[in-house]
Amino acid sequence: MCFVTILLMSFMSCVNNSSNEDPNPPVLVCGVKDPIKDLKWLSDEMKLQIGGQNLNGVVLFEYRNEKVIEVQCSVCSSTNIHQYFCDGTKLNLLKVDDFNDYKKNRKEIKVLYGTKIW
Repeated sequence: MCFVTILLMSFMSCVNNSSNEDPNPPVLVCGVKDPIKDLKWLSDEMKLQIGGQNLNGVVLFEYRNEKVIEVQCSVCSSTNIHQYFCDGTKLNLLKVDDFNDYKKNRKEIKVLYGTKIW
């Protein structure tokens, strides 16, 4: 009888312990669930990339309290001209000091697509 009671109590403690909330809720990026498709400027940019997700990446950063989307491509000749704000405006990182500040102070939030290259 004692064994059955313990077994029943163990079973009951496991039942209905799950939550209805998604453990990995979708992250809104620039106000949309799928920025690669839903941000026109980013969708257009991705159509120019060759090689798919094994050779390209899109990484979301925070820099100076703003979200920055960095398009990384294996065939890009430069790494300082592919950073954009949510509205598609490019960051001006042409000066070495500005680019170094960006690299030093950005915080990676999430890889949105493909492979992080840089």
